Amino acid sequence: MNEPLPRTCSSASPRPRVPASPFLPVSLSPRHPVPTRGLTLVEVLITMTIFIALAGFTIMAVRQVVAGWQQGERRRVIYEHASGCIDIMADDLKLAITEEPPGVTEIKAKFIGDFDAATRQQRLMFVRTFETGPERALTFYAGDGQSNDMLLQPVTGTPAPGAAAQPRGSDGDDFTGLKVGDFKPLGGSAMIGYFVKNQKLYRAIHAPIPLIMSTLLDENNAQVLATDVLYLGFDYWSQFTQTWDEPTDPRQKGNGPEKIWDSTRAISVAPLSNFRLHRGDDSAMDRDDDVFPEKVRITLTVDSPMPRCIYAKLLDDLGESNVGSIYVSDTHGFPDGGNDDSCILLDDEWVHYRKKTSDSFILDKRGIRGTLPRGHKKETLIRTGKTFRRVVYLPCWREDLTPDEVWRARNEAKRIKARTIVR
Repeated sequence: MNEPLPRTCSSASPRPRVPASPFLPVSLSPRHPVPTRGLTLVEVLITMTIFIALAGFTIMAVRQVVAGWQQGERRRVIYEHASGCIDIMADDLKLAITEEPPGVTEIKAKFIGDFDAATRQQRLMFVRTFETGPERALTFYAGDGQSNDMLLQPVTGTPAPGAAAQPRGSDGDDFTGLKVGDFKPLGGSAMIGYFVKNQKLYRAIHAPIPLIMSTLLDENNAQVLATDVLYLGFDYWSQFTQTWDEPTDPRQKGNGPEKIWDSTRAISVAPLSNFRLHRGDDSAMDRDDDVFPEKVRITLTVDSPMPRCIYAKLLDDLGESNVGSIYVSDTHGFPDGGNDDSCILLDDEWVHYRKKTSDSFILDKRGIRGTLPRGHKKETLIRTGKTFRRVVYLPCWREDLTPDEVWRARNEAKRIKARTIVR
């Protein structure tokens, strides 16, 4: 019986080829490669729409972030300026001198608050101590206008006609804190002055104490504390004051705060001649009747520099006495209105508004904060700012409740009283 031979690989029959068929998928046909297909117009439009929407959302998010950063930076600048300036003023006021030491005949302790005649902005001048004592006796005699040999070169006066010219040094005997040689003892006290010019807050310091302090309020001899200061105001709490609220009728003093102050009660020059406690020239040398406020309220309105600040432009001319609606370029960022801080600054006039819309302010008061109403042209810049307030107590405040007629009768009795000589 014949056995079948084993099959080998060489004897294996080849695998039959599958013929191409029109009924088979193209992908299965070896003769037809996979075709490439582009995007249709609809697909391109959809893709572009998606990318544009995503780009728009991204731009909106970035703008919000940038706007938030700008607002935060503006607030940082405002709060830093306001806090630093108010802290310095408060420290000076707490060290105000209100009474001369025993045995002193010249009255140097003064507290004067008035207005700048040119700008009608408030300013404050007073004398503060530098906490000197017997352990630093040298300071009692320094800053007294006398020449010294403390490695300084005092400025000598103009020589008399025909006299030999004297060498002129670079240092004076007055202390202003701005020139070489001012690092010398001050005599225990110095004059301090605060004022605003061209939206800059200045602090003036001078020793020895001048007779007329207002002559030293010069921006060339003062230090700049802050820029973009839109308003500086002082309210003084007198012996008649019961509230910080101002009377509705400016012609009535009522029980509100004082806007001017004269501790000597003797300056007869406007506006200090209108001081509520004013007595007259005969009160100048009587230091017993001097008065100092119990506390001072500081009002400071500051803003960040242009163009980061909040501002708008006037769209029409504004008359001197016009009230009601005024149209502006934008009111975004301005206070809503109806409170004490709803104020805007047009040129050098402060205006109060009771309401705002998207493109207008409804004015109700003109010429506030000591300014005068005036006309304004189209495109006038409108600014606002952030207002800060702080009440500072004077530890050594003084009051005098003696009626004027009693005080004058007492002084007259002292003047005509016969002298008794004891042998």
